[in-house]
Amino acid sequence: MDLRKQHPVMPNPAIHASPYSNPEEKTQHERIIGMLANETSRSVAEVEPLYEDILAHLKDRASVQDYLPILVSRRVKALLS
Repeated sequence: MDLRKQHPVMPNPAIHASPYSNPEEKTQHERIIGMLANETSRSVAEVEPLYEDILAHLKDRASVQDYLPILVSRRVKALLS
């Protein structure tokens, strides 16, 4: 299934920059990506680019970033179910 057709904000992975500000933030999101992969019976390799693209898109617009993991997780689950 090509998730790019369902998720219009996904940029070209060849020019994709990391959405993480620091290693601690990356570690936090990697744990969430692992949980999402497990919950949706998908591989981390399939979930990670989708998660990171949604995170980058929302992070650019968020004035408060505390709830981004929750918002991103919900969107990823919705797209993968």
